Amino acid sequence: MRYKALWKTLLVLFLIIINSEGIYLGFNQSSTFIGYAKPQTLIAPGETEVPITFSITNLGNTLYNVSITPLQIFPFYLYKYYNTTDIVNIPIWEHGQEINITFLYNINSTALDGVYKISLDINATNVTKIVSFSVPILGYVKITAQGVWGSLNSPLVVAPGETNLPLSIILVNEGNVEGYNVSITLNSTYPIKFEQKKVDIGYLPIGQPITATIYASIYNNASEGVYNIPITINYFKNSNEKTLISVPINGYENFSISALWGTQSSPMTASPGSENLPLTFIVKNLGNVLASNVSIFLKQAYPLKISQKYVSIGIIPAGEYNLATITASVYSNVTPGIYYIPVILHYFETNVTQYVPLLISSPKIAINILTLPPQIFPGFYDVRVSAIVLNYGNGIAENSTVSLSSPFPIVSSNNVSLGAIPIGVPENVTFLINVPNSTPAGNYILKFHIKYDGGSLVKYYNLTIYPKANIIIVSTYYPTLNPGSSKVPITLTFKNIGNAEAKNIIVRLGTSNVIYPHVSSSNPLAALTASEIFIGNLKPGQETNVTYIVDISSGATAGKYPLAFALIWNQTGSIIPLYETDQVNITISPTLLSQISSVNVVSIPVLYLIIVIIVLIVIIAIISVRARRKR
Repeated sequence: MRYKALWKTLLVLFLIIINSEGIYLGFNQSSTFIGYAKPQTLIAPGETEVPITFSITNLGNTLYNVSITPLQIFPFYLYKYYNTTDIVNIPIWEHGQEINITFLYNINSTALDGVYKISLDINATNVTKIVSFSVPILGYVKITAQGVWGSLNSPLVVAPGETNLPLSIILVNEGNVEGYNVSITLNSTYPIKFEQKKVDIGYLPIGQPITATIYASIYNNASEGVYNIPITINYFKNSNEKTLISVPINGYENFSISALWGTQSSPMTASPGSENLPLTFIVKNLGNVLASNVSIFLKQAYPLKISQKYVSIGIIPAGEYNLATITASVYSNVTPGIYYIPVILHYFETNVTQYVPLLISSPKIAINILTLPPQIFPGFYDVRVSAIVLNYGNGIAENSTVSLSSPFPIVSSNNVSLGAIPIGVPENVTFLINVPNSTPAGNYILKFHIKYDGGSLVKYYNLTIYPKANIIIVSTYYPTLNPGSSKVPITLTFKNIGNAEAKNIIVRLGTSNVIYPHVSSSNPLAALTASEIFIGNLKPGQETNVTYIVDISSGATAGKYPLAFALIWNQTGSIIPLYETDQVNITISPTLLSQISSVNVVSIPVLYLIIVIIVLIVIIAIISVRARRKR
């Protein structure tokens, strides 16, 4: 190639030297012309608008009204100019005068290397002459092409299915003339689909690489390898060159998808009945190419309920991962375990279905029961029965409720909703029950039923009712009580008829407007404790007497009045004092005067008799006093 170019260059120089010395082109008796044709550069087949300058000297007589017309002879075809006229007019062409005329030619693209004749028709008054010149066509354009994904400085590894990839086509003109009107015609050929059919380049200098970047896609079913893709390089006007560019496809795609509840920074668990939890899919690119246009599609599939079926991820570089998070719920009737969720992964223009394992965790419930007070006796009311519920499983217990069944009256709600029971966080539920005073000591069963999505638990608790001392009033002693009576003793006998010892017993006299403890006027502060008497301990079957000194209201009327007593004591096992109430009826009799004044009680004759007796007693008393004085 180098020697061929050198030979052509030498040939051109030779022709120029010959032309520069002048060549006899033609003569007759009246006109002789000498000259040469001088292209400005090397001429190549297919070029357009090539300027060729003709230097012609008139060696004959002076010519008038000269017209010079270029003739079209293969491979030279005139390029029309000067308002479509191609004739040059010269009014006077003197003897020995040299003129320079330039015409533009299109060169036939089929011309071969060589020297061709080019002619001009010279007309003047009484003169017509065709003058021929020699013009070499030794130029040529030879274009090589190379394909690179991306660019030379930043090449890309590509894989089947990728779309809109930059493909750089590097053109080098290895010829000896500059190419112009250069363009590339692209026809999609398996496995490459060009996104455009033509790209314009313009000028292609000699030896200088020119890069044209286009966009292309790769068919999904392409295999790894190097493909030779035909392209057509157009230049000049009708010239073209077909060549091949080598396009490597050596990338591959591979993806792994995993799923977790929550997020990577804040993972959580899902269990039957969980609602509106974040579910994160981790999509990792295991291939060696950047994956673009990545998205996932989800279908409604048991055990999940999802509202978002499509998530766009974007790009995932090779060896890296990206995340897609949706919100999902779990059916309440799901059995805990691992489920495989179908996920359609879309990338490039490819869809791949993967089955992603997803864990539905199982809650495990334990329940402990305690009461307050710890030991319960008959007569305890508003007893706190607390259920401490703990989830020690791997999943949240959703929609949880706790209910209580009891042989004793439940004064609170017997069904409590807990909602979601988290892992490891105890939940406290309290019920209130009343234990009637008539309840026999013994063991009683409380039934706790815990329900949650996906499971339930029944817990039986043995509630012990401990024996309690039972103190009653077995007898009452007091003299005749009249309205206005003062410092009158009332004695009561208390007996423990229960099965436990009562300790530190205190008896309190209930308040009454008729019967109340006597308080000495010399010690008014005694009123604070006059109604309270400490009687110590009473074992089962043991009795003790308690005496109150009382006053009777003077305004009281005869009749029976209830007198209430409260007994408070301590008992082994009880953290709070026990108490009992009892009452007796106290009879208040009328005074003698009231009996006398009562017409309903005494008749008129009896009243007279009483008056006589009183008078006699008074007379006898007077006589006795006088007799003593006389002595």
